[in-house]
Amino acid sequence: MSKYEFKMPELGEGMAEGTIGEWHVKVGDDVAKDADMVEIENDKSTSEIPSPVDGKVTKINFEKGDDVKVGQVLIEFEVADGQGNVDESAATAAKSTPAAPAGGAEIYQFKMPELGEGMAEGTIGEWHVKVGDTIAKDADMVEIENDKSTSEIPSPVDGTVTKINFEKGDDVKVGQVLVELQVAAGQGNVEGDAAPAPAQEPAPAPAKAAPVATAPAPAAADHSLPVLAMPAVRRYAREKGAELTKIAGTGHHGQILKADVDAFLAGGAKAAPAASVAPAAATASETPKAKPAAAVSVEQPALPKATPAWPEHEEKMTPVRRATAKAMIRSVQQAPMITVFEDVVVDKLWDHRKKYKELAKDHGVHLTFMAYMTKALAVILKEFPIFNSMVDMADEKIVYRDYINVGIATDTDRGLFVPNIKHADSMSLFDIAKQISANTAKAKDGKLSGDDMSHTSMSITNIGSIGGGFFTPIVNWPEVAILGMGKIVQEPVVEDGEIKVARVLKLSLTCDHRVIDGGTAQRAMNRLHELLSDPELLLMEG
Repeated sequence: MSKYEFKMPELGEGMAEGTIGEWHVKVGDDVAKDADMVEIENDKSTSEIPSPVDGKVTKINFEKGDDVKVGQVLIEFEVADGQGNVDESAATAAKSTPAAPAGGAEIYQFKMPELGEGMAEGTIGEWHVKVGDTIAKDADMVEIENDKSTSEIPSPVDGTVTKINFEKGDDVKVGQVLVELQVAAGQGNVEGDAAPAPAQEPAPAPAKAAPVATAPAPAAADHSLPVLAMPAVRRYAREKGAELTKIAGTGHHGQILKADVDAFLAGGAKAAPAASVAPAAATASETPKAKPAAAVSVEQPALPKATPAWPEHEEKMTPVRRATAKAMIRSVQQAPMITVFEDVVVDKLWDHRKKYKELAKDHGVHLTFMAYMTKALAVILKEFPIFNSMVDMADEKIVYRDYINVGIATDTDRGLFVPNIKHADSMSLFDIAKQISANTAKAKDGKLSGDDMSHTSMSITNIGSIGGGFFTPIVNWPEVAILGMGKIVQEPVVEDGEIKVARVLKLSLTCDHRVIDGGTAQRAMNRLHELLSDPELLLMEG
C-alpha cells in the first residue's frame, strides 16, 4: 500500500486560506474517488471538496472551524500501490537524521530579516513548519509580529527543516538565525558544519518602579492614537491584567515598555481618562497573483468587562464573517481609495424596464435594474481598461484582464457573497438578467462554487433595494474599483431652465487611487450617466 497526502487547494483567484466546515469522513473510513470529503468556507463561497482517490482515511489534520492555508496537508490516505504521492522511505530517512546533510547536501541558515525601516527585533507568532518538514521556496514558514504589523515570512529555499532556534513568543533580533534547512548542493550559505545558532540574549529584567513621591510618572499618552507597544509587552500587560490604554509610555515616540507596565501596576502612573483607541493598522504584502496573502493582524484594546447592571452576550464570528473581516482589512490597507458620486435621471430607464418587464416574465426572466447596471458596467470596462486591472506593487506592474466578468454583491443570511456574470460584455440584457437570478439563488442556498466567484473584473454593490443612497463602498481586492448603486428617488431637477420632478438614481464609484485618478473616475462616471440615462443607447452599445 502507498500513502497519499491531499493538500488544501486554491478554491478561488488569490485565495490563500479557507476554514473547515463539516467533515464527511473520519479516520478508518473507506472513501471512493470524487465522493464529498469536506466542506471548505472562505469569504466568497462554501465548497464541497471531493476525494481525489479511492482509499482509506489514515489521518485528518484539521478540525471543524480550523483555518487552513493553501498547500497545507488536509488529510492522508492509504491507497493502492502506485497511487500514492509520498515517498515514505525518503521522508522517514529525512526525519530520522534531520540535522545531518545527505551526500552532497548543505546547510542554509535563515536569519531574522528587517521587516520595516529601523526595525531591530520581532516576536515569533506561529511556526508553520517543524523539524523534519520539507518546505518549498516561497511557502509560508513563520509568522513574525512587531509593533507595526504581523508578517508571514516565506522560505528562501527548497529544503528540509533541520533546526528551529526560537519558539512561539520569543523575541528575536534582526540577524539572529531563525531556522536551518538542509538544501541541495550549491544552495547552502554555511561552510562546513552548520554553525550553532547565536545564543538568544536574555530579556533585561523589568526595572523597578520608582516610588510615587520620589519621581512623578509622566502623564498618560493621548490614546486617541494607536497604542505603541511590542507584542511581547502587550502579552505581558494582558498576563498582568493591565490596560495599555491607561499606561504612559516612556520609550521612543511614547512606546510602552515592560518597565512602564510594572510602574503602572505599582501605582506609579495615573490612569488616563477613558478614550477611544484606534486599532493599529497592520501591513500586508501585496500580490494580485495566486500567491498566499500575508497574514493580517489588527491589535485591539481589551474590551471592558460586563457588569450585572449592563449584561452582554457573545457570539463567535462565523467563518464567512471572519474571512470577510480579514478581506476588508486587507483591501483598506492595500489601496488608497477615492469615491466620486453622481445623480442620474433615469426616467427613460424606468419606463423601458416597465415596458419590457412583462415580456421578460413571459420568457422566464426577472428583469431588474441590476441587469441594466451590469450591461452598462461591461461597456465601461471595455472603454476604460484600467478599471479591469490589478496592481502588482511587488513587480511594479499593472495586470490587465482580457475578459469582462461583472461581480454582483449578494446579501444572504450567511454573509455577503460576490458571484460574477462571466463575459457580460457578450451577453444580451435578458441573458444577464437570467444569470443574475441564477447566481442569487445559488448564493442564498449556499451552493456557489469557487468558479462562480473567481476572476471578477469589477463588482457592483446595491444598497438602493433597502433604501440606501450615496455611500462609500470598499474595493474588493484585487479589483481596483467598485460601483455602488443607491436608491431611485423622485426629486426636483432642472432641465432646460425648468424645474421638474424626475426619478434620480444615486451612484457611488470607489477607485484604487494608485492607478485610477480622480479625472479618470469622473470620466467613467460621466459615461455611465450617459448610458443609464438612455437605455436605447445602452442596448446599441451591447
